[in-house]
Amino acid sequence: MNRRVELGVAIGLMLLTGIASWWLLLRPAVEHDAAVFEALPTELNGWRSVDLAIDQAVSDMLAADHNVQRAYLHPLGYQIFVYVGYYGTERGGTPEHTPDICYPAQGWQIVESMIQRAGGQDGFDLREFVVEQAGERRLVHYWYRTGSQSGLTSVVGLRLRHVVDRMTENRGDGALVRLSTSLGSSDIVSARTRLFSMDRVIEKALAGLWPNDSESVAIASGY
Repeated sequence: MNRRVELGVAIGLMLLTGIASWWLLLRPAVEHDAAVFEALPTELNGWRSVDLAIDQAVSDMLAADHNVQRAYLHPLGYQIFVYVGYYGTERGGTPEHTPDICYPAQGWQIVESMIQRAGGQDGFDLREFVVEQAGERRLVHYWYRTGSQSGLTSVVGLRLRHVVDRMTENRGDGALVRLSTSLGSSDIVSARTRLFSMDRVIEKALAGLWPNDSESVAIASGY
């Protein structure tokens, strides 16, 4: 391919990208009722939850359309913290503050980081952290999801999914799902097993609650 052809292809791709971006900007976006996430079950597999208030300053920083934060308590004394932050299409469907930024910003050191899979072959991917602060250690699992795909482990992957969803379904909403538990005297394998179990239950519940088009309203994007 000679330079003239390469230049023509590059210009053509730039024009197509510009046209697609302009079309998405002007196309009425679909927004959904985020309050449906309040219906996340308060009891799951024997774990009972209590709602945890989110400080207004933290809520402002997260800038989500809706936050759900709970502590799920097991009869044996175990505790798992669950947070779901939902971002509608108008918000870009993407969290402004993600765990890889928030934990260090709050004084936690990320001592381990890896991709794990909850539920085996038919499950979904998530990112696992071991964080530490002043002698306290926590195990953290988090992932991103949209109406069409879950188990996204990076903001880049989430944004690419949004592009596809906006073009095919006229929506680009998404959520950050985060679970954590104190390691304490527990070994990491036992703590991971407990989190994996709750990961799958929470994911199944969210899939059933995810807003659909019958709960939607079209808004003019960009106005």
